[in-house]
Amino acid sequence: MIGGFIIKRKFTVLSVTGSSCALNCFYCSTKYISSMESALTPDEMYKKIIELYNNGVKGFLISGGFNEKGELPIRNYIHIMKKVKKEMGVVFNIHPGILDKETIEDLKDVVDMVDYEFPYSIGAFKSKGVKREREDYIKTLENLIDFGPKYVVPHIMLGIPSDTDEEIENSLKILSSYKPYLINFLILIPTPNTPSRILKPMNVEKALRFIELGSKLMKGHVSVGCMRPYQIKEQLDREVIKRGLVERIANPHHKVIKEFNLKLFDACCSLPEKYLEDFKYETNN
Repeated sequence: MIGGFIIKRKFTVLSVTGSSCALNCFYCSTKYISSMESALTPDEMYKKIIELYNNGVKGFLISGGFNEKGELPIRNYIHIMKKVKKEMGVVFNIHPGILDKETIEDLKDVVDMVDYEFPYSIGAFKSKGVKREREDYIKTLENLIDFGPKYVVPHIMLGIPSDTDEEIENSLKILSSYKPYLINFLILIPTPNTPSRILKPMNVEKALRFIELGSKLMKGHVSVGCMRPYQIKEQLDREVIKRGLVERIANPHHKVIKEFNLKLFDACCSLPEKYLEDFKYETNN
């Protein structure tokens, strides 16, 4: 089954840094985190989750900006997340960046899935501008797999102009060797008011070659994430389904939803299968 995932009412995103980020990635420049709802203190997070839960929200992606070392400042929120998990049984997803082993172990019993950005290719790593070693991304991945939450979903970005095919292929081979739950593909969007605005969207066939490799290495356990240029979205979505390359698509093109009668879920596309029934998409939302 190929599922479509569209966040509507049952899932939402909270930023623990508001619109602040110490990095200045050329394709974001804080534009994407600025659209997230803020939870700047543990107390604010608790109150906001209760309010949203009472309005039907069952799942939360905890995200935000990173510090100069590529880390999401999450430690002070973990006790609140544990409290909420115990009281309400919500689903927690997290987009953490690089983490130390202690934090990973603390997150194991409270976070359901980890959307782990993996900018290991040289072009992707340089675009982040983090003040640390590239190998730290592998170390965090190892610790997540060995000591962290059960469902780890590495994200790999395609379309960074300074990346080489060889580097991206190497990243995919490294990721698949750790046997994560899924590998999620993102494709850089040339974004207004950022340096990336001058770029052209990635060629669909080139994107498909990488997705096909990932699908082969992961035996089909791959997804297409919510970041991809609208100019290629319809064609890309149609082709990954026709070729049987993915299990999941975030925000599938409306024509593709109808064409393939996609089953829809109101959640992040990394949602574990055991929760799918609770997050069925309701057309009257």
